[in-house]
Amino acid sequence: MVGGNGLFYPVVGFASIVLFIYMSFGDVQFGFEEEVELAFVERNGTQFMVDGKAFYINGWNSYWLMVQSVDEYSRPRVREMLKAGAKMGLTVCRTWAFNDGDYNALQSSPGVFNEQAFKVVFL
Repeated sequence: MVGGNGLFYPVVGFASIVLFIYMSFGDVQFGFEEEVELAFVERNGTQFMVDGKAFYINGWNSYWLMVQSVDEYSRPRVREMLKAGAKMGLTVCRTWAFNDGDYNALQSSPGVFNEQAFKVVFL
């Protein structure tokens, strides 16, 4: 592992998830005039921190979130999964952003990319 204490890959993975969720749902407005500032998870030694407080990762894997997010009709499944996780007190959902050569693939063939799939991952 890279990094002195082996936390490089978990930190990068967690940061990717936070970025994915923010980019997917960050433009959702709830009728508030002021913009809410999102916190970023940091590390203090071996402890994850958010706004100076300890952050404990308690989560699940949902490999299918990216594929379900591409089609408008299946997007509510993603929202419901995230709501269900939050109700159970889970703080992290890990998903994968790949799917080459299949339905809603990021890359349908070598060098040919699906713009709609990228919008879901990065917007």
